[in-house]
Amino acid sequence: MHPILQKFLEKQAGEGAALAQASDLLQLRPLAGEQGPAQHFIARFTCGGYARQPSGLIQKYSRFDVGIYFPDDYLRQASTYQVLTWLHPGNVFHPNIRVPYICVGETFLRPGTPLVEIIYQLHTVITYRRWASHAGLNADACQWAINNQHLFPADERPLKRRKLNIEVELAGSGGQHG
Repeated sequence: MHPILQKFLEKQAGEGAALAQASDLLQLRPLAGEQGPAQHFIARFTCGGYARQPSGLIQKYSRFDVGIYFPDDYLRQASTYQVLTWLHPGNVFHPNIRVPYICVGETFLRPGTPLVEIIYQLHTVITYRRWASHAGLNADACQWAINNQHLFPADERPLKRRKLNIEVELAGSGGQHG
């Protein structure tokens, strides 16, 4: 493995783990490589999105898994279809997803795009904060989305917990009480 790629992957693993630690909606699992840092990750999102049931009914769903792979030449060239693989659920219903493919935007994924940026983009796609019917991978989902925009976003929660700064004064610790 090239040393520059190795440093990049080490940084991505650290930043990805920090984001997962600060999120109620993300679990990130690196798949350890035989030599060097992980090039493969599985991102599990536990947020609202949609899936088509066998009956044809479109229902909210709350677990989505995406494989993320950084190939050896990732810092020189990047292809969405090489980097991202839709894993679960197989019945996901989104204009920009057709298992195993997911489109996160025609110009989004550039060589060296950081893991955290990819994860944020995936979250916006899954929750229908971002979708495009003009470049759809699923024609039925495109039509459904156009007609059901009032249902979006499918989940209002942010990917990363908001940091709250709360100062608490305990009785007896900051002055005279009583």
